[in-house]
Amino acid sequence: MSVGPVSGNGIAITLAPGKTVFWTVTAQAAYTQFVQLKDTNGTVVFTATGSGGTGGTPNQIGQGHFVVPNNANYTMYIGTNNGAQWSSVIWDADALVYGGTVYYQTFNFISEDGGGTDYNDSAVTLSYFNSLG
Repeated sequence: MSVGPVSGNGIAITLAPGKTVFWTVTAQAAYTQFVQLKDTNGTVVFTATGSGGTGGTPNQIGQGHFVVPNNANYTMYIGTNNGAQWSSVIWDADALVYGGTVYYQTFNFISEDGGGTDYNDSAVTLSYFNSLG
């Protein structure tokens, strides 16, 4: 079952230490979407901003990857206009597990920026495999 809706002003998540996390952010709202991930020290891991334009066309506004250090606590921020307003967010984590081993983990977040009630303004995905190569 999904978590939320919750405020996009600081969603705490824990990622597995040592894993390479791949991230992508898509927006399809007219308002400029804002997504930022910070580590436990407040250091920005990534920021993505952009919109789908007035027609609401899906637009990938960011992608990349990072390695999780020993401290695996993070805070996700999702809003509009560089964090001037926080969106309502529904999110969930899921894992593919076999024999007690997590082979793949994903975190998915969708937002509603206040222009409607359809939770389709931005989508954020964080994912990692148990091993690379």
